[in-house]
Amino acid sequence: MLILTACSEGNPSTTSTTSASAKKESGSDTVLVTEAFHSLLYLPLYVGYHEGVFKKNDIEISSIRSAGTGPTALTSVLSGEAQFSVHGPEHVGFAKEKGGEANAVSAVANSAPVWVLGNKDVKFDSPADLKGKRIVVGLAPGTSNTMLKRLLADNGLDYQKDVKVTEVQNGSELGPVLAGEADIAVAYQPQVEQGLSEGLKILHDFTKDYPEYAFSTINTSQKIINENPHLVRRFVKSMNESFALIHEHPEIAKAVAKKEFPELDEAVVDQAVQRMIDSKVYRENVEITEEAFKNAIDMQKFVGNIKNDMKYKDIVNAEFVPK
Repeated sequence: MLILTACSEGNPSTTSTTSASAKKESGSDTVLVTEAFHSLLYLPLYVGYHEGVFKKNDIEISSIRSAGTGPTALTSVLSGEAQFSVHGPEHVGFAKEKGGEANAVSAVANSAPVWVLGNKDVKFDSPADLKGKRIVVGLAPGTSNTMLKRLLADNGLDYQKDVKVTEVQNGSELGPVLAGEADIAVAYQPQVEQGLSEGLKILHDFTKDYPEYAFSTINTSQKIINENPHLVRRFVKSMNESFALIHEHPEIAKAVAKKEFPELDEAVVDQAVQRMIDSKVYRENVEITEEAFKNAIDMQKFVGNIKNDMKYKDIVNAEFVPK
């Protein structure tokens, strides 16, 4: 079973690679985009690329390159190798603490894109029913791991004492549950739909707990904002149009997803994309709301990844959001 999802080590994008540096050609900009990993969660970017939205706005994306981690993706931007990166906004805050000047300028994946799956014989009326269960989740400090810990804590359960947790590489959570070695998997898309196709059921939907959650954003350097604000504005405009295209024509988004992830079952891709449209993982616009930012940062604080305050106005630059 092939799993492509929100993992710490990504798979290379299928987009073409040419020049890595930003060039001005006939009034257009050529840019490199680095992504933390290659995932259905970043579909709005791929839709804009494949459907010519960026080209229409005079931007040529030479490559969408997987970096393996958020910090690595952002480092490419801060060094001037890339112009935009895709990852959680907290990495902008971490970079600022070390002197790196960057901003999050557009939403990519919003709401908390994590679901809890279980075998059909698992009794589950509320999160309190997780007590005593065998749970498989991705490695810490991934978002799925953090959200499980928060869900348990909010329901008076201890991660170490009240449940039996097995941490695995992100993307391999389903195997133990399908083999009967565990009761519950905490997963991203598309393995949520893969699990449902294998007879599992959704027990808990974190997108309903956190309908506003800045899971991933488009980020760029302060240098690019200062020197080429028109490029940033056009890039954000392109993302905004990609979101609108996804909601107006879901069939186009599904076709792009199949092109980017040809190894996946087409029905699984269709269902995964539709669920993320319906649950607003793919927003209808590029705005990174203060609530979404706060929820994401608070979750990082809860698990201890963030020690200092990260303020919305210091990390998010909303001036490029189309009015």
